[in-house]
Amino acid sequence: MKNILFVSPTGTLDNGAEISIFELQKQLKSKGHHIVNVTQASGDKPYMASFENAGIKNYMLNAVKWWWEDAPGSIQGTERELYHYYREHLNKIQKIVDDEKIDLIVTNSVNMFQGALVAAMKKIPHFWIIHEFPEGEFSYYLDKIDFVNDYSTEIFAVQGRLQEKLQALLPERTIHSFYPYTQISDEKLQVGDKTRLISVGRLTERKNQLELIEAYQRLDQPEVEVVLIGNFDKAYKEKVVSYIKANKIKNVILAGPQDKPWSLVTDKDIFIGPSKMETFGLVYVEALLHGVPSIVSSNPGHKSAYDILGFGQFYEAGNVTQLTNLISDNLRDFDAEKQKSLSVLENIRALYSVENAYREVIALLEEDFELNSQSIRHLSKLLTTNDNNSESLTARVKYLVKNALIKMRILR
Repeated sequence: MKNILFVSPTGTLDNGAEISIFELQKQLKSKGHHIVNVTQASGDKPYMASFENAGIKNYMLNAVKWWWEDAPGSIQGTERELYHYYREHLNKIQKIVDDEKIDLIVTNSVNMFQGALVAAMKKIPHFWIIHEFPEGEFSYYLDKIDFVNDYSTEIFAVQGRLQEKLQALLPERTIHSFYPYTQISDEKLQVGDKTRLISVGRLTERKNQLELIEAYQRLDQPEVEVVLIGNFDKAYKEKVVSYIKANKIKNVILAGPQDKPWSLVTDKDIFIGPSKMETFGLVYVEALLHGVPSIVSSNPGHKSAYDILGFGQFYEAGNVTQLTNLISDNLRDFDAEKQKSLSVLENIRALYSVENAYREVIALLEEDFELNSQSIRHLSKLLTTNDNNSESLTARVKYLVKNALIKMRILR
């Protein structure tokens, strides 16, 4: 059995990467491995409670930015503070590795570098689990792909389109696969009295709920409700609300964040997933696992999920007319579409399990690794200094992180 440290991206359970890896962590713990998690100090109480209830030790570190400097998201502090905290993360994660006698580090997102660097310094294996396409907001990491390659004992990518993409970028090594897993309650959906259009997930530009609202506007069936369930990005929520008001659209309900979002869904609802981009489409899978008729955009993640589970209806992303027509057809033929969804439910649930989702990850982490000396970089001297001068210390840390990691001068 191994002692395994996971480096997690957000410290919240409102995204597929965190939800699915939490399920993997619980599975590994049940097999006898000692599991430890480290993430940013989000202050998210449900996240902390989930780890406590699962008996998984969880460290949360203060940060002005937990991700790479040029990754999506703002920096909540000055440049000097940024590099101060980067150095703190590296030192504290090293201490966790020592205290917990860690055998292997797993980084659960391409967006963090800390686990890769600490694993190299401590000369232990490092697995990189990648959920993000190197496109759009995540195209920044194309410049880091050599670093990812050099500082990974093994790389895993979401099965399907993302795995194929990364394999083409790194043809000299094997990119292993996984697919995100979420545990579905056996609780039945509420009994509904009318058919509604529902979308579950954070209200964001990428999730693209405005496309659903535009299709609903063209549908011209104001008696049908649209229910958007999930937290929100403030700017995008304002954009959505402004569009609804400007176009005098009725019966669009913003339900906000919910601890159990599917408890708001009924057996009469139709799920719409209009995302511009998904790596896998975990909410689409959740809809199928609940037996909810589903219409989703033809982005790579939804297609990857379809390749595994083989069910759902697609419209061409951005084609509002096509989406409107599909919604109209499903409203008209709801009973038949519902019966189709229920008829495949048993097969989908048999296919979709944490063991199947993480088969390659589980198999490989239970092996013993011979580390490639080429991947070990002796950076300890750059991380430690007896100089108490804060300006000198900041300069040293900036040299390490910005030049060595982001520009990758030293690491090459």
